[in-house]
Amino acid sequence: MPIKRASQKVKSDDVFGQARKHPKMFRAGLYARVSTNDQQTLPVQSRAMREYAVRRGWEIALQVREVGSGAAKREAREKLLEAARRREIDAVLVWRLDRWGRSVTDLLATPQKLNSLYRPGLG
Repeated sequence: MPIKRASQKVKSDDVFGQARKHPKMFRAGLYARVSTNDQQTLPVQSRAMREYAVRRGWEIALQVREVGSGAAKREAREKLLEAARRREIDAVLVWRLDRWGRSVTDLLATPQKLNSLYRPGLG
């Protein structure tokens, strides 16, 4: 009686005749801010966010830094939000919430704006 042997299967990226889609790398935008030039936390903020993204296998698509106290218009923050609107980034990372917004209203409005980009009709 002949011995049955397992057949050699050729590895393929096809699943049931369909090409397997490779997962898209998650793209993160990093936002670091200090109030004045004499504060030394910009490197600390940047390093912590970069390490967080790397541990998760995320691509750092954009990193912005802002220095200024009491600025009504934060240009670097707007640059990051614009990248989100253009869908160049999938997530926004900040070191602490107080680095992103100056008020609770602002902190609550930002996730709503970002969610509306990916779920039309919610904004």
